[in-house]
Amino acid sequence: MNRTDSPHAARRARLAALMNAQMGPGAIAIIPTAPEQQRNRDSDFPYRADSYFWYLTGFEEPQAWLVLAADGRSTLFCQPKDAEREVWTGYRLGPEAAPAALGVDEAFAVTELDARLPRLLENRATVCYPFATHAGLESRVDGWLQQVRARARYGALTPETQRDACALLDEMRLSKDAHELALMRRAGAISARGHIRAMQRSSRMLRAGEDVREY
Repeated sequence: MNRTDSPHAARRARLAALMNAQMGPGAIAIIPTAPEQQRNRDSDFPYRADSYFWYLTGFEEPQAWLVLAADGRSTLFCQPKDAEREVWTGYRLGPEAAPAALGVDEAFAVTELDARLPRLLENRATVCYPFATHAGLESRVDGWLQQVRARARYGALTPETQRDACALLDEMRLSKDAHELALMRRAGAISARGHIRAMQRSSRMLRAGEDVREY
C-alpha cells in the first residue's frame, strides 16, 4: 500500500508545487482514471488505470478521480465498499481506507463527485485537467463551473482559466525518480536473463540472414 512517503505522494507534492509556481496558489487539478472497457455483455477487458492518474496515486481501481490543490491538499473519489459487488468484480479499497492506504488527505465515494466538485472549485483561479484525453470530461468540467457561477450571488468566484494538466505531467514524467529507475533496472535485468536463457537453450544455430521468431 502507498503512504505519504510513497513515490506517488512525492509526485503529487511536486505537481502541486509546479501549479503553485506557474499558476499561483489558486490552482486546482482534476485527474480522472480511465473508464472500464466492455468486452461483451457482462464481461469487461482486464482493467488498466489511466497513466497520469496511476502516476499520481498508484491506485488501480476504476471509477476514481484525484483532485489536487496547489497547496498540496489531495482528495480522492473512489468506488464505495460493496460486499455483494466485490464477489463478482473484486476487492474495493473504499473511501474510508483510502487516506491511510494512498496518503491522500480525504476520500469520498465517487457517487458524491458531482455534488462535491463545484465546492472544491469555488474561489479557485485556475482549473487544470487533461485536455482531449477523456471523452466528455470538458463537458463535465463546464457543468461544475456553471454550478459555481450560479453561486456568485453568495460570493463564490469561478475559475477564470483552464489549463491542460498533461503539459505539466508530461514534463514531470520525462525525469525519472529513484523508484522508476529501480523498476527500469529490474525490468532490464529480467529481460537480459531471459534473452541469455533463450540463447543457451537454442537447439540449433540460425543461418546467417534467417529470420525466425517464435511467439
